[in-house]
Amino acid sequence: MLRACTFCERRCGVDRVAGNAAPCRLDDQTWCFKRHVSFAEELELLPSYMVYLGGCNFRCRFCVQAPTCFAPRIGTRVEAGQAARDFERLVGTGARTINLLGGEPSLHLHTILEIAAEAAEPLPLVLNSNMYMTPEVIALLNGVVGLYLADFKFGSDVCAASIAGVDRYVEVVTRNLLLAGAQAPLLVRHLVMPGHIECCLLPVAEWMAAHLPDVPFTLNTGYVPAWRAAASSDLSRTLTQDERDRAEAIVARLGLRRAA
Repeated sequence: MLRACTFCERRCGVDRVAGNAAPCRLDDQTWCFKRHVSFAEELELLPSYMVYLGGCNFRCRFCVQAPTCFAPRIGTRVEAGQAARDFERLVGTGARTINLLGGEPSLHLHTILEIAAEAAEPLPLVLNSNMYMTPEVIALLNGVVGLYLADFKFGSDVCAASIAGVDRYVEVVTRNLLLAGAQAPLLVRHLVMPGHIECCLLPVAEWMAAHLPDVPFTLNTGYVPAWRAAASSDLSRTLTQDERDRAEAIVARLGLRRAA
């Protein structure tokens, strides 16, 4: 797959082993630009060791990790054996989960599989993902990832294309949520964007209620304009109290199971 990359639904076919950069700017190397222990995630994940892998197939205009997360080689190169030992040490000293994020961690499928193979015991790996990977990736992660932490960003393909630069978003992500949820525990997050209650939150919440009503759902109303959000009239501000109230009312009305 690395020689004709099909890690995400862009299916660019780039030979990453030959050193050619895919549209996400990645070759076959994995670099980590930040790592720390977090106590600010959902309760079932805590304490969580956050491992930020560089490179992303989205360009969300409000990304709080941009532009660092887009760079393929910032920080330290990940060596599978050393990473496995580091993760085992963190678990041994109290980390409940190893939270792989970025960037987009599924673009580093090969490295994740290598780390899992090097570990003496199964690692409590969480894939914190935009869920734009191919079904092939999900199949290969079966038994490797202990939990999918899915960021269901958009309820509209129009919004996904204009804000993140991706096509067929709803089709791809909803397919992958069902596939991932069939093989591992799933937790879904949605960041409420200003001006995007009806076009994004409402369809996301309705789809969850219809297809994954028992999956824990985190509603994040703490949106902060970042990176290039200032150039957008809708994304350049925080939520109003009315928007927060409407968001909470939608989730309550649909009876979604709220994550702790």
